[in-house]
Amino acid sequence: MNYPKSYVSEAQQIIDDRKNKNGYMLDLRYEEIKSKLPLAKKYIEDMAETINKVAQLIVARDERIREKIAVIEKENLDIQKALEEELIKNGYPADYLNPIYTCEICCDTGRDGSKRCECFNSVLKQLAGKKLSEQMPVGLMSFDTFDMRYYSDVPRTELKGKSAKFIMQQNFDYCRSYAENFHLPCDGIFMMGGTGLGKTHLSLSIAREVSDKGFSVVYGSVPDLIRKIKDESFGQSDEEGEVLETIKECDLLVLDDLGAEHDTKYNTSNLYEIINSRINNRRPTIVSTNFSISEIRERYSDRIASRLLSMKCMVFSGDDIRMALKQNK
Repeated sequence: MNYPKSYVSEAQQIIDDRKNKNGYMLDLRYEEIKSKLPLAKKYIEDMAETINKVAQLIVARDERIREKIAVIEKENLDIQKALEEELIKNGYPADYLNPIYTCEICCDTGRDGSKRCECFNSVLKQLAGKKLSEQMPVGLMSFDTFDMRYYSDVPRTELKGKSAKFIMQQNFDYCRSYAENFHLPCDGIFMMGGTGLGKTHLSLSIAREVSDKGFSVVYGSVPDLIRKIKDESFGQSDEEGEVLETIKECDLLVLDDLGAEHDTKYNTSNLYEIINSRINNRRPTIVSTNFSISEIRERYSDRIASRLLSMKCMVFSGDDIRMALKQNK
């Protein structure tokens, strides 16, 4: 996928910042060891001296340079071993003074040979996701702020003798576990129920926690994301980037308010492409709707309905929580 130059520059800056931060942490470790362990300090200085010896040989163009460098290399390895033993003796790991890397593959350069490292691509995906989700109303949306008190504990016939609170506690527990144990690949979640029952709150709580783990997340209402796809397709967008590809390739996609978009062939076609592509590639999607199963089947093609119903289906029950919150203010 081709990303805008601004994304690539920003991603490189993030990678560079990681490298600088890790270098600073390593410098602090060296200062710590040199101040606490005099013998270790001597070994560190001796190792630096071996590097100077090699540099002097190269400048002098010594005829026996290979032979002499081999001797210096052995001397350096012996000092390294002695330093490691001194660290261990004083309660430090043997590799305490080894270089620190966020990514061991590229050593925080962002390049894996002649191509971008996966860590660089991961940062790009996160940036593209944040751009699409910049209006994401995470705010106070978290599992800790989800209030179960507003759900009735009175058993209902339509819920097969269970209460709305019981159903919602199950939904809450599943969503929290899903976020805590999020991994790739995994299945998606299809949330159904009336307005103000907590679908957006729980889906955003998942998005927030998954994003904090470093995964790329795209959130948006279906009408808004469809509009952005359309604007880009017809050259009406000022945004650089592949909107549809970002939506299809992000680690977690949250589609809010399915059914609020205009019922057109163009919109339905894009929805099917997004949902089908992500399910086939086992990239998880969380979809929320105010529609019932029968309304979903009536509104959308069998292809879309069957794809949605292949996810973990979650029914939200109870009274409009937003109305209750307003009354209590």
